[in-house]
Amino acid sequence: MKTITTLIIAMGLMLGMIPSKKEEVTLTVTVDNLRNENGYIAIALHNGETEFPGTEAFMTKYVEAEGGSVEVVFENVPVGEYALAVMHDENGNEEMDFNSYGMPTEGYGFSNDAMGEQGPPEFDDASFDVDEEMDTAVTLMYLGGF
Repeated sequence: MKTITTLIIAMGLMLGMIPSKKEEVTLTVTVDNLRNENGYIAIALHNGETEFPGTEAFMTKYVEAEGGSVEVVFENVPVGEYALAVMHDENGNEEMDFNSYGMPTEGYGFSNDAMGEQGPPEFDDASFDVDEEMDTAVTLMYLGGF
């Protein structure tokens, strides 16, 4: 009887009738090219179900800026497709600041070093697959002044 039950469960999992636990992994993100140690680094992990790179993300981290780079660990990330948006919030006001010409005055970057035409990139350009424990990096860029 035990063998029949095991067989039924196995067949159900294969056919998708019984939901299986989605695998979760650890994603380590290194943010490079910080121009100073002022403020914080805001890192948003988007899963395609949230507006990219909008204010609501699947997971976020907000850490102190230290040295030329920081490392942030996202734990329990379900296997899937993600994109990263990163900002160096130098003055700690929790928002991107712009100069009078509309250029960002604080550093920012995206996974895959994705760039948009006249604004942020599309999710598809910045997205990457997370299917195992992995490390990735985002290099910040600074445009509109100090």
